[in-house]
Amino acid sequence: MDETVYTLIAEDGYTWLAHAEDGHLALLVPDPGIGSAIYPSNPNHPLLATLEGDAEIDGERWLAYRWAVGGSLAARLNSGPLPVDDALELILKLLDATLHARLLGMGLGRIDATRVLLGTGGTVSLAVVLPPEAHSERALQDMAGLLYHMLAGKRPVLDEQGVAQPLLSVQPDIPAALAAVVHGGLGDGTAPRQESLLAFRAALQHYQQTAGGVDEVPIEDDGLTGQLLRRIENTDDFPALSRAIGAISRITDGDTEKLQALATVILRDFSLTNKVLRLANSASYGQFGGAISTISRAVMVLGFGTVKALAMTLVLIEHLTNNEYAGELKDEVARAFFSSLLARQLAERSGYRDLEEARVAGMFHLLGRLLALFYFHDDTVTIARLIASGEEEEGAVRRTLGVSYEELGMGVARAWNLPGKLVTSMAAESGKPRPPRHDGDWLRLFANAGKAMMRAGLADNEQDRYKGFLQIRDRFGESLRFSERDFRVAMDDALRETLREATIFGLEAQSGGVLARLRQLAGLPAIAAAVDAPAAPTPSAGAEEVALAPVAAEVLPPQDRPLVVEALASCVQDVTETLVGDFRLNDLLRMILETLYRSLGVDRVLIATRSVQRNAIVGRFGFGDDVDSFLGRFALPLDDSADVFRVTLSQNLDVLIEDVDNAAIRDRIPAWFKSSGAGKTFLLMPVVIDRKIVGLFYADRAVAGSLQLGQRELALCKTLRNQAILAIRQKTPPATLG
Repeated sequence: MDETVYTLIAEDGYTWLAHAEDGHLALLVPDPGIGSAIYPSNPNHPLLATLEGDAEIDGERWLAYRWAVGGSLAARLNSGPLPVDDALELILKLLDATLHARLLGMGLGRIDATRVLLGTGGTVSLAVVLPPEAHSERALQDMAGLLYHMLAGKRPVLDEQGVAQPLLSVQPDIPAALAAVVHGGLGDGTAPRQESLLAFRAALQHYQQTAGGVDEVPIEDDGLTGQLLRRIENTDDFPALSRAIGAISRITDGDTEKLQALATVILRDFSLTNKVLRLANSASYGQFGGAISTISRAVMVLGFGTVKALAMTLVLIEHLTNNEYAGELKDEVARAFFSSLLARQLAERSGYRDLEEARVAGMFHLLGRLLALFYFHDDTVTIARLIASGEEEEGAVRRTLGVSYEELGMGVARAWNLPGKLVTSMAAESGKPRPPRHDGDWLRLFANAGKAMMRAGLADNEQDRYKGFLQIRDRFGESLRFSERDFRVAMDDALRETLREATIFGLEAQSGGVLARLRQLAGLPAIAAAVDAPAAPTPSAGAEEVALAPVAAEVLPPQDRPLVVEALASCVQDVTETLVGDFRLNDLLRMILETLYRSLGVDRVLIATRSVQRNAIVGRFGFGDDVDSFLGRFALPLDDSADVFRVTLSQNLDVLIEDVDNAAIRDRIPAWFKSSGAGKTFLLMPVVIDRKIVGLFYADRAVAGSLQLGQRELALCKTLRNQAILAIRQKTPPATLG
């Protein structure tokens, strides 16, 4: 056949990207020694790139695969690993493609991230197919190595025996069960071996089915810990706690849309939203200046890790203090809360990079004790009686429950799929801890030292406090390089921080108990017994007023509502401050959407943008009921129709439709919208830049006539839309807007 001429344009690892003489892109990879003439091979699979021929460049032979516009997976992994769920979804797709090629009798060449194309629109291509009868390389080991690369952000490094560096030593947050499957595919003798691509795929699918979700707690332990977990699981409220903790903990820094995911989870719970915003505006985090009125803004200002840590702690506290034994539990929760802030102080003084991670470790270190008091109250009464008779606590707990508090907490943490380093931080340190070597060691050290400091600090008399601090110095001072004074200063700072934040976390001051003791240590007056009953919290300016629940579904008068105006105006100020600094466009747009969602009380809000390929305005992201699936159904064709959407966009009009079934408008509602599951009333605000249609903001409610806006409210909504246009202008090259 005629030889095609290729022009090299870029190198990516073992491959070259080239232009063929007719202009299309090709991926050139080294010839593995197949022979002379390479005939085109098309396996007729959407994920497998066509082998279109061969080429000779500077005396070397190359195979040429038809390529498309996009970036290689290798380039994506240069910026960090993929989230676990994304990596699993991608590797299963690629496994299906390679298994299909094998069924057709085709050989497979080297498989690595340089030969995976992540195309536009979510397409994937794999350039590995060889001509029939050609030699195949080790597809199974290559696929396992590719998954390792996705999860770790780097290729596996083999030692002299050919064994890969443990995945968990590179990425401690990877679930141990998944790491075992990866090493089994690599042929590591320490893990169950996978004998084929089919077995490897089956093992990954089994992992997904048994460990990927959080709605049910997977319990495989037949021992005492497993028995206790099953007792907890069978209570009515535990699955709800599992879902809440799991949903937050699964959102990782590697998630492309982590801000959206975290904000969505928090916004589902009105009480949680209120408390996160109050904390964000509290003295502890108020050094950033200005009121924070949205969860999206809180993430942008305080950081993803901080807001995630606050949310996890708040969920746990709120669940555990809503119980018939609330009085006893609140004191234990207050102890854990104090321990968490002590751990944070120790981390800060040690130079640890993630202070909120240390705070969560300090709180969850006492998870087993808290769960036992909540779910096994009678057993904890027995334990208390044994301790009062002189028995050591650990022995009393083991004699009654069969396991330690730490083992119980770690079992639940694993069932929730919490990060590995957080699980290991819950283990008890016996004797002097060894010098920390990695994050898990540091977190375990902070958590154990924080617990010891909490107990010493809450001692009944000064002599016991002094003795306790000497023991802490002798036990933890060398590992932390702290003096006794360092521990005392950390104690004082954590004490004040605890008293500042306790009320926001739902731990009201009482006339007795832990918080009363901390007030005494801080030199503050005691709380009178008459005010022990929880009082209605006083809203703090810039926080509580803007934490609005969705309004009721009845028809509202069109007058301005002060709280709605305040919320919208606060967001205008937030956006103004954001625009003058460095920001990500999507984060700013989410901040606007979140404010519209919460302040207007709509069921759903989204932004849709123009897709040149589809010649349509398509849903991009948003908040509210079933929004993820609704986004896929929201596709407004940019044709010559005269429906309400096209008129709104072409004339750049802001439109509020009160009732889609009204005779005056019914015929102007397009069929695609009627079948999308949208509400009966909706607001449209176009995004038009230099007379070019860029997109629109959309908000709806299910009940006709229930979405009405006062004059000031509508004006502020338009201001937010105009600020979005400024942001888009600032971040988008003019040539791409059309």
